[in-house]
Amino acid sequence: MPDNLRISNPIPTNEGINRMTPPKQAETAIPIDPSKVVQPNTDKQQNSNLNFDLLLNRTSVFNKFLDQLRQTPELTQTLQKIVFDAFTRAEKIHDNKSTTMLLKQLSAAIKMDSAEDILKNINFQNANKTKFSGPIFDIFRNLLNKHPSHEFKLHLADFLKAYDGYFSIPDTTLEIKRVLNALIKQIPKTYGKQLEELTEQLITEQPVNSLDINLNLLKEKIIPLLSEYVTATNDYGLARDTITLLIHNIARLNISSHQEVVDTFASLLDYCKYNLNLPQEKMNIIKSMFLKSISDASKIPKNKLFDSIVELFSENLKNSTSGVSQSLFKDTINSLLLDNSVYMPFTHIFLPVNYNGQFMFSEIWIEKNDEAAKKGTFSYEENPIHIFLNFEIKQLGHFEASIVLSGNNINLELSCPSSLSQEQNKISKSISEILSSNGFNSEHIKLNTDNSKKTANLITEKIYERKNVIDVSV
Repeated sequence: MPDNLRISNPIPTNEGINRMTPPKQAETAIPIDPSKVVQPNTDKQQNSNLNFDLLLNRTSVFNKFLDQLRQTPELTQTLQKIVFDAFTRAEKIHDNKSTTMLLKQLSAAIKMDSAEDILKNINFQNANKTKFSGPIFDIFRNLLNKHPSHEFKLHLADFLKAYDGYFSIPDTTLEIKRVLNALIKQIPKTYGKQLEELTEQLITEQPVNSLDINLNLLKEKIIPLLSEYVTATNDYGLARDTITLLIHNIARLNISSHQEVVDTFASLLDYCKYNLNLPQEKMNIIKSMFLKSISDASKIPKNKLFDSIVELFSENLKNSTSGVSQSLFKDTINSLLLDNSVYMPFTHIFLPVNYNGQFMFSEIWIEKNDEAAKKGTFSYEENPIHIFLNFEIKQLGHFEASIVLSGNNINLELSCPSSLSQEQNKISKSISEILSSNGFNSEHIKLNTDNSKKTANLITEKIYERKNVIDVSV
């Protein structure tokens, strides 16, 4: 059939062999609508937590802090219940259990008969909110504000780590032994038996004097044994996490000797003398303050209220069989730990009080002005301090106060229970007299009976704002 129709295959040609393939025409770029692009975190987004959450790395330290903050109940839901229980039940229980005795001790500690007693407990919290408190640390803070160089920060950080480590040797040693005892139960018996024998050699009775002996035991015997275990088993479970915590504590103990404190302080002084050009008179003052801080740091500060709270918590966490009680105490501890985070823009003070038979639980949040202090420009006139005050008086209700302190001038807004609506003028006059007697000028005092609790939201907003000024790269 093809022959009849004279159909034949096409004759191949070489026309396209050296022909260049023409380039494809570039696609036309589609313009981007800026309004639909997610913006970086700016002041416009400070009140938009939803957009802010989308910008966070879900594994970042700051995001973990926010998650814990959301999941942890406020102290009014935990510690207030614990202390109020001590206030109401302590005198009615007549057994000799250790917890009962501690409840009675706490009940006696919250009894305050005068304003001086209340002020003393508030000042104790403020003075002991950090281990680095006292005249010498105030001098270093001022020097750091004036000379914020990276090299000075490194010298200061080395000294602070050694100082903290030295005065934490007893606690660090006990923690190491606790972790070792937990690890013994998490690893196979062949290794656990060897580790148990070595753990018994750890000296906890005089840990400061036995520092070198303990470090030699940990570095020369215990760490090699655990290294052998990890190499043989490739354990990535709970035991591996426990070993990581142990190594962290050993590393801390390793820089905690008395000689380490002396050497880092001498290095810091040399930098202040030759790089910051401090006069010899100022250097002598720093040396004398250092000696005083060493002697003061060895004395544990005493406060009847806080000592009784710590003892009650320690006893309950060890011996309590109630799940609800355990949860209350653990949530309280978590809340107190979060208050000391670098992301918390407030100094948080709490105070349970039994005043003339009336129970009151109060909380104070004092805003930190770190950024102004870092620039060396901080002053109360130019950088007003925001203070939030919450307190609940049984039989009266919940109070909230928002205070702005600028120099000696105070603006105050107080929210009180509706039952006191007829007493607003009297309350306002009394507040003004109290402020005046303490040297403050009350520029504006506003009272209302709004029962909505706003402080928690305001504090959360400030924490979100702090993300803009915190460096989380370390």
